[in-house]
Amino acid sequence: KYKLLALLCDKIISSQGDDYVFNRFFNLSYLYKDILHEQKFVFLQHGVIQNDLSRWLTRPNKDISLFVTTTKMEYQSILDYGYYYDESQVKCTGLPRYDYLYDSSSGKKVITFMPTWRSYLAGNYDIQKDSRVLKSGFENSTYCKMYQQIFVDSRLYEAAEKYGYALKLMLHPTMPRECIEYFKCDDVLEILDRGTKYKDLFAFTNLLVTDYSSTVFDFAYLRKPVIYYQQDFEEFYSGKHTVDKGYFDYERDGFGEVEYTSETLIQRIIEYMKNGCCLKNVYRERIERTFLYHDKNNCKRVYEEIMKL
Repeated sequence: KYKLLALLCDKIISSQGDDYVFNRFFNLSYLYKDILHEQKFVFLQHGVIQNDLSRWLTRPNKDISLFVTTTKMEYQSILDYGYYYDESQVKCTGLPRYDYLYDSSSGKKVITFMPTWRSYLAGNYDIQKDSRVLKSGFENSTYCKMYQQIFVDSRLYEAAEKYGYALKLMLHPTMPRECIEYFKCDDVLEILDRGTKYKDLFAFTNLLVTDYSSTVFDFAYLRKPVIYYQQDFEEFYSGKHTVDKGYFDYERDGFGEVEYTSETLIQRIIEYMKNGCCLKNVYRERIERTFLYHDKNNCKRVYEEIMKL
């Protein structure tokens, strides 16, 4: 049915850029090349691109007709890096989902840890577990140890109790749930379910702690503080993972402090607990400079650009 619809449609509109979304025929696509050539692929995106994804999203690979972007720097990076698109395909409209972000953290005290995934630690997909499989040796990885160091530190929980904060963990959906056992945190943190909606997580959270996740752009859009924890920076950008270092510099462009050790991260989290997790002016100014729009008209702008195709 999908193949039939794919042949009949004029536009394919998706937040995913994988080949199976817009080409269900793979090595038989030459049989339908006259039809496929006429179609338009609209890439809504599933996050703000902060790294160099040109190896994946380059025009010869995807031939995107409308490439949605959200920030000024992201828009310019798609034009400047080796994606091979121009102003006729790349538009800075904002992510449609930003229209539905909301804040319900008033009167609450919640700090959420949200580490991103590591392709070199997650193996093939296991249908029975509905998850990827952890690769052997995970317990000795820098990724495992850097989070374990945080979650076994009693100072974190003593401060949380003193200042009245709840601590939560949202594991990346691509990382196997067994990570939690190695992190040694299942009995001290609330582990959020995989089905938790990110917009709800952003709404009830006061402070977000991540390593490299681009979802902090959503959080920053709500004018809330972030801390980056990057003990494995060199390893993450060594080529072992799926991304290359892009235009975004966490120290220069990030929406919060960058910490490289568990010791400084714990100190920084406690500092934010003391000041009520208030967004600092330096990061508020960065947020204002980063986003081209600060409204609820992202869907409207995307719709209008689609209609122009």
